[in-house]
Amino acid sequence: AGTTAAALVVHVVRAVPLLVGVVAVAGFTSCGKRPVSYAEARTVVNRRCIECHSERPTNRAFPIAPRGVMLDTPLQMKQYARRIEASVTVERTMPLANMSGMTDEERRVLGRWVETGAKAP
Repeated sequence: AGTTAAALVVHVVRAVPLLVGVVAVAGFTSCGKRPVSYAEARTVVNRRCIECHSERPTNRAFPIAPRGVMLDTPLQMKQYARRIEASVTVERTMPLANMSGMTDEERRVLGRWVETGAKAP
């Protein structure tokens, strides 16, 4: 019985790389979620965040970006990825009073972008 169990373990261990490859080809991460592209995340940020979080905010209530958080460039978005995740998807404190009307789906998009590596060009 011990030999059979050992043989089974060997087969399972050999199959794991194949399974990982199949999952990768299917376009899913190890947590089972489809990666979100920078372009998808950028669309949400442009629609819901940039009016305040920009070098030149267009929202009259914020003549400068709150807390200095600017999201104009891919590098800035990547730099603030964990803060975006915390304030948008976990705490849901941003956008402030949801004044830009961010939807739950847009929150999920930004959360998945961070969870799947916050890739930026």
